[in-house]
Amino acid sequence: MQRTRRGRTPTISPDAFVAPTAVLVGAVTVAAGAAVLDGAVLTAESAEVSVGPESIVMENAVVRGAGKHPTVIGRRTLIGPGAHVTGARIGDECMIATHASVFNGAWLEDGVLVAIGAIVHVGTHLTAADKVPMQHIAVGDPAVIYPPNEAPAAHRAVEEIGFTRLVFDHDTSGLEFRQTMSWLCATYAKSLRRND
Repeated sequence: MQRTRRGRTPTISPDAFVAPTAVLVGAVTVAAGAAVLDGAVLTAESAEVSVGPESIVMENAVVRGAGKHPTVIGRRTLIGPGAHVTGARIGDECMIATHASVFNGAWLEDGVLVAIGAIVHVGTHLTAADKVPMQHIAVGDPAVIYPPNEAPAAHRAVEEIGFTRLVFDHDTSGLEFRQTMSWLCATYAKSLRRND
């Protein structure tokens, strides 16, 4: 299914494959030789999504461009089943494995592997050929890779970066968690309701 959002419609190369159950919304570009498989969702909420030549977005992956962060996927890159990519630049010949997540403002140079269930957090930079092992968390620029048992330290590092500041240009560091969520959901829902 293809849908217009904010006046923009998906652009698909005639040499690309998009499965009939994939959903493409807004300013999404799929280059020649690329494939978007069943159940994948590519949505340009308020920033573009670009899938490079001969890249593959597998089943049930979610790829989003949001706010000031477009998602750009390079050449011959694989986005695995159930993976989640929002507002990131991903280089050539990368792999974002099954159920891995890459968040806003992340930049992955060529040849990066984000293994099964791994997380690349907001504003993180991974250099060429870096590898984030299964279930590990990469945070920062330069990236620090935390094992699962050090998730609290990774969480503190993300707080220092400032998730809402990086993603929404709004500093909520002085707010309690529930106040942050109240602001975030009200602001984001208002933006998502817009279709101009």
